[in-house]
Amino acid sequence: MAVTIDENICNGISACPEGGLCIQLCPTGAIDNKEDKPSVKYFACVDCGKCVDQCPNNAIIAARRS
Repeated sequence: MAVTIDENICNGISACPEGGLCIQLCPTGAIDNKEDKPSVKYFACVDCGKCVDQCPNNAIIAARRS
């Protein structure tokens, strides 16, 4: 299961204090810039948590593991 981005918290890449760090950190390229918002390609996300740990706004939520 992939991470999700809370659009109520994420104000977009241009407003991000780290300039879209989640996109830069993703080892599989699962996060893209889509109209100034990070967008998760769910099929590519391996739920490694790098983006979750580094998001300056805490807008990325880890998938729940069963």
